[in-house]
Amino acid sequence: MNSKIQPVIIQGPETLFYLRKILQEKVNTRQLYIGFNILVLGAIFYYFFRPAEHTYFLKFFGSNPFLKDFPSPFWALLGNCLPTFIHVFAFIMMTSALVANRERGYLTVTLAWFAIDVLFEIGQGFGSSVIQIIPDWFSDYFLLENIRSYFLKGRFDYLDLLSIALGSLAAYILLIKTKKDQGKGCVDEK
Repeated sequence: MNSKIQPVIIQGPETLFYLRKILQEKVNTRQLYIGFNILVLGAIFYYFFRPAEHTYFLKFFGSNPFLKDFPSPFWALLGNCLPTFIHVFAFIMMTSALVANRERGYLTVTLAWFAIDVLFEIGQGFGSSVIQIIPDWFSDYFLLENIRSYFLKGRFDYLDLLSIALGSLAAYILLIKTKKDQGKGCVDEK
């Protein structure tokens, strides 16, 4: 059965009931909550341990304390790789919660986010070359406006590639463990 999500016009309490039903049937809220909460923890980490001028979303919060000194070399190493782990992990969890609910769909989402994060990490190693292929119109759109800065100010790190791989693997394992038994997501349809 091929189910399509129909547009919903909010008219009253029955519409809210319908939206709740869709969320219960199609969305794995446990995975969505896990991904969102991990992303919030990542944002808190950035707030305290990254300079606002190098982090896009921090400009919306004004000044931040930026605690640049980590207590030990181990924490410094972990702190440098943790954001890439969190990013890929959280977005795999949230995307899968919305569009997949079986192993094949989970694998598709995991590989897609793994590839995106790896390409962005590698792109930081070629910052000045990469920005030449970014269209000028990106600077006119929210979120896309920061891509040039990301590649110019970011730095490539092999340990970030490792943390992306570990974050992807951890998310995939958790997706399997938190899988719903019913329903069908759009990535999983045959």
